[in-house]
Amino acid sequence: MRTYLTILVILTLAIVPFPTARSRFSIPTLPQRATVLGYDRTAFGPGWAIDGTGCTTRERIVVRDLDSTQCSPDMLPVAQARAGAGATGTDPFTGDVMRREDIEIDHILPVSAAWDLGAHRWDDATRIAFYNDPLNLIAVSSAANQAKSDKLPSEWMPPNRRARCAYGTRIVEVATQYRLPLPAEDVKVIKRACSGVMGLVANQQL
Repeated sequence: MRTYLTILVILTLAIVPFPTARSRFSIPTLPQRATVLGYDRTAFGPGWAIDGTGCTTRERIVVRDLDSTQCSPDMLPVAQARAGAGATGTDPFTGDVMRREDIEIDHILPVSAAWDLGAHRWDDATRIAFYNDPLNLIAVSSAANQAKSDKLPSEWMPPNRRARCAYGTRIVEVATQYRLPLPAEDVKVIKRACSGVMGLVANQQL
């Protein structure tokens, strides 16, 4: 009987999404995401910005995520190579090895979603800052980036289940920094990903 109860408790803990420290966050919510007309990617600037080191945002993110370092004048040739066809790494969304020619930079909180959630009211400088913010950027495979597209968590989560809580947490961090609400259903999905046993064993960061 005791063995049966022990097994029952273990199974219950594995299935029931009990709260964890990572699921106890608060953020303003909306009933749902409503499409706001007028979205154009160019409203967020001409593309990747170039910083004082001569590195583009893309080069900075590729070097950060694949080499765990920062782009600098000395690193610029390496960054440019890593940002091009010579780059390799592990896709944080899938856990698969990324093909050299298939690395893209993903906006974790999609740009068009940000527009719908409030970025349409921002000035140009804030939109450009958002587009190039390292907090909201990550190097992933083109297949994962395109599968995600502009979806929020209720429509898409990383196939790598252990990455889901960290992914959702980053979305919350970005939304909080830019004072954007999130749709209630997406918040629910993120909290579930960070709850229960999976929330305890999930990756701490992407």
